[in-house]
Amino acid sequence: METFLLILSLILLAGVWSAHLGNRLGFPVLIGFVTIGMLLGPGGLRLGPHVPISVAQSIGYLALILILFEGGLHTPLDRIRSVWKPALSLATAGVVISGAILSVMAHALLHLPWYAAALLGVAVSSTDAASVFSILGRQPLRRRLVDVLEVESGTNDPMAFFLTILLMTWSEHGIGRPWGALGYAISTFALQMAMGLIAGAVIGYLGSLANQRIKLDTGGLYPTLSLAFALLSYSVAVLLHGSGFLAVYTAAVVMGNRRLEHRYSILRFHEGLSWTMHIVMFVVLGLQISPARLGSILVPGVLLAAGALFLARPLAVWLSTVGMGFSTAEKVFMSWAGLRGAVPIVLVLTAMLSPAYTPAPMLDAVFFVVIASTLVQGLTVRWLAAKLDLLERAPSEDLLELVRIARENAVVTPVEVDASSDLVGRKMVEIEFPENTLCYAIVRGDQVIVPRGATELQAGDHLLILSDRRNIRRLRRLFGAERIGPAGMLP
Repeated sequence: METFLLILSLILLAGVWSAHLGNRLGFPVLIGFVTIGMLLGPGGLRLGPHVPISVAQSIGYLALILILFEGGLHTPLDRIRSVWKPALSLATAGVVISGAILSVMAHALLHLPWYAAALLGVAVSSTDAASVFSILGRQPLRRRLVDVLEVESGTNDPMAFFLTILLMTWSEHGIGRPWGALGYAISTFALQMAMGLIAGAVIGYLGSLANQRIKLDTGGLYPTLSLAFALLSYSVAVLLHGSGFLAVYTAAVVMGNRRLEHRYSILRFHEGLSWTMHIVMFVVLGLQISPARLGSILVPGVLLAAGALFLARPLAVWLSTVGMGFSTAEKVFMSWAGLRGAVPIVLVLTAMLSPAYTPAPMLDAVFFVVIASTLVQGLTVRWLAAKLDLLERAPSEDLLELVRIARENAVVTPVEVDASSDLVGRKMVEIEFPENTLCYAIVRGDQVIVPRGATELQAGDHLLILSDRRNIRRLRRLFGAERIGPAGMLP
């Protein structure tokens, strides 16, 4: 146990350090965690734990729930309304087109049976939400492009999972008559998407109400509350035969677009969870990979990865966005920005647990596609956007430096006015604040008051005071008889 915890702590420390370094260098740092997993796994130093396929799949499902929920929390509804048509087309028709092309390639290159080839093709046709959010979120791209790609990555996972489950069902029970199989596919798809949307919307609304109405003793419990509703949305949707992942994303969008108490803490909590789970998924992939096995399919694996990047994704983008007003440059960029990540890994692990699964190098093939996408596309996305003239004006370095200074030195100090305080009845102009200090809001009950010089303080008022952190001692002396909260850094 001690060895496992030591290894886990070192992996997480490496993740924090490499994420910081990668943001500065523009390098997709998650790629290194596959290598760590391979070194620790059975094909390397044999220091890592043995992770059965079933356990790896369960970890993957939990990771996707947390990754999708974090992405949904950051997605404004007005952005979805403006791009829902192309995003939905890419998430449905695009996945089918890409999956069909890659299925043929997997059959031809890896000599897989059609069933296994189709499962592999579908698995690597879905883009990854965390990869897209983390890489595109740092780029000053045209807003419409970022919105399309982020909404697509958050909604195409349910389509890929639906196709995977459909193929597994057909392999176990047979297709039967073609029209009957087509009718079953359409009705099942409609049920999964409808129940996923309904369950996600309802639970997201209830989650926001719980956040607003339940007065918890500590602010640290609000992120836990949101986590509970993330897991609840998935489980309820699946129990109702709906798409659990669509429900998670929908619930997060609904919650993120409503008022949330302790919003900043909730967002940072889920951002950290998303990063952690993505690291874990890449390490798990590495633990399942043997370098010796990779060598046996090196050429077909590289060719399949090239087909995914240069053939399947571009055709899927061009065909599924016909007549939607995108320029040639925008279509080229969307073709290149279809990053793969944890989703193909989880889909293949799901397929490998099917009773009809026959041994095939599916996980090894996924390794080549995911690595090529993360490394090649991740390193060149910004360069391609600049070449295609798709970048918008970004904040100057001087402005970014000002933001950094503000985050380091500016703090908000909350002060509560007690009923017995000398401040009750006093006007704001009568309070001698330190230099460079401003009371920018008074929270009185459920009202927020912008104070003026003539504003009189009342018992129970909560003052939000913005100041330089070097003035904290003077503020404590000034409000020595009041209840003063800890100075918190600006988000």
